[in-house]
Amino acid sequence: MMITGFDATVFPKLDFRNPPEFWRTVEEIKTFFREHQGEMEEVNAKALQFKQAFAEIDPLIQEYTAKVCPYCGNVCCCNKHGFPEFADVVAIIAMVGKLPEYDLSVDERAMCQFMGERGCTLPRIQRPYRCTWYFCDPLLLQIEIGPARKFREFTQDVQYMGHARAELLQAFYQLYERKRAAA
Repeated sequence: MMITGFDATVFPKLDFRNPPEFWRTVEEIKTFFREHQGEMEEVNAKALQFKQAFAEIDPLIQEYTAKVCPYCGNVCCCNKHGFPEFADVVAIIAMVGKLPEYDLSVDERAMCQFMGERGCTLPRIQRPYRCTWYFCDPLLLQIEIGPARKFREFTQDVQYMGHARAELLQAFYQLYERKRAAA
């Protein structure tokens, strides 16, 4: 089956504005992984593919963000966008095993709590997906005016990353729904 995307809205909403509910849902996801680890072969295989997709695209994104982001007068990375959604938590736990330590009490409009002098302090695979695929206009322009080969690589890598994420979430969702239906 060819998967080109995954509708992550099928998952419950993860609301960082309600910390007790946020952390309860995160714990439920962690518990699901622990309790069903013996049935996660496909999820684990898809997580490895997604992790490899990040490894392939990261050097190119880092190269371009190093040229653009330090000189930006309007940092687009704010706390509101740096909090994960349910699908992000699933992917991060599947790939890394644990989430970053989020401070949900920070001002959601302020610069992201993980922003450092040289950009995000989190490894790319621990960031919400939107933090990897969002490209501001100046960044896109740098990529587009760069060597054509790198632009083609970038386009292919972004497509592969989206495909790998969709397959991971689909594999998790099938198991998650099967177990919820049986409960």
